[in-house]
Amino acid sequence: MSKRISLRYKIVALVLALVLIVPILAACGGDNEEKTTTPVATTPVKTTPVATTPAITKSDKPVKIGVLIDYSGPAAQSGWLADGTIGFANWYFNEKQGGIQVGDVRRPVEFRKYDTKSEMGLTAAAALKAVNDGCVAVTLGGVSLQFGLAVADVTDPAKVLFSTFLDDPAFATNYKYVAISFFNKDRRIAFTAKTAVEGLKAKTVGILCMDLELERTVVTGLKQQIKALDPNVKIVSEQYYPIDLKDFSPLLTRLKYEKPDVLIMDVNEAAATAIAQQIMELGGWGGMQVVGYAEGTYFKGIEKSPGAEGWIIPLMYLNGQGSPAAIAFSKDWAAKCESDPGWCKTYSPTGSVPLPNYPVMYNPLLTAVKAIELAGTDDRIKVSEAARSGKLEFDSPLGPVKIGTNGRSDLVPCSVSYFA
Repeated sequence: MSKRISLRYKIVALVLALVLIVPILAACGGDNEEKTTTPVATTPVKTTPVATTPAITKSDKPVKIGVLIDYSGPAAQSGWLADGTIGFANWYFNEKQGGIQVGDVRRPVEFRKYDTKSEMGLTAAAALKAVNDGCVAVTLGGVSLQFGLAVADVTDPAKVLFSTFLDDPAFATNYKYVAISFFNKDRRIAFTAKTAVEGLKAKTVGILCMDLELERTVVTGLKQQIKALDPNVKIVSEQYYPIDLKDFSPLLTRLKYEKPDVLIMDVNEAAATAIAQQIMELGGWGGMQVVGYAEGTYFKGIEKSPGAEGWIIPLMYLNGQGSPAAIAFSKDWAAKCESDPGWCKTYSPTGSVPLPNYPVMYNPLLTAVKAIELAGTDDRIKVSEAARSGKLEFDSPLGPVKIGTNGRSDLVPCSVSYFA
């Protein structure tokens, strides 16, 4: 169920102890009498071995997990988010937990950063570097589905787990060692279309999307869902932009001319930031309502941006709400802020409250850790197999996660919206 709220002021949103009593048999007689001993037939007492838990030892040898994202280039804002996420994950796993449990050994985890720079070739090269560096798993994978496929093309032949927030049915059919711990793409498309048609009663719709092959499949799905919900709704604008575009004013001018009731945007944080600023230079949105396809529409500073007022952004995380793991994440984030004010000032602009994008980036890291713990080893093949065994199931800040044998997260719903 979606709830309408103001973005500026509030957020929706055995140990069994066994005692073995051994009878003591004594033979008694008088001091002056001849002592005789009569053999007594006894039944051996059966004992059941008590299962013992091996002692947990500690090792300083780190488990390496690769983090691939755009640390530079047009989507570098994603790298800023990843850095904040890594800072939290380092604190949580290494300081609060004292490492992660690998079999009967507790070991530190090292998150290694690799810059994908929003380029397909560099994304593949970063994935290869992570594999060659001995990373047990590779995570994130860039800001688009398209870049995720470039990573999987490298990690799958190497039998290295690729834990990501990017989702497409192609991962399930073409790759064996991908684990998707975020929203199901098909559900997100259906949810977005329903928000526009049934929630906002749109009769005309505009679409603004990154010009990448797999992002175009999102638009195809959106148009199909919109038509299924209401065949009379018209798509009056469909525009695609290169991922490195900085000046959106020509696209926004055209949108204002076509005047759709609802604009659906499949964009990243950097593009959303620019759009929110540049639309105000053109006089604002007018009566147009804006719906984001994913958390990428939520950007640093959105709370203070007049150009984002009224945006509807679907989120899987609302601070202090949701599952026990979601509530714990909020508390842990606040604890990290308290222990490291410098980090908090840099990466948590809303103070001790994490941005909704952070759990999205954290979940793939958490999934990789859980897969390693489930495998009980840092053997890369066994970790990859454990992730796709159908047994990897845990609660996360985004809700319950169960990685199916097809690599997709079947239990994560798409059910929460953020209303600006």
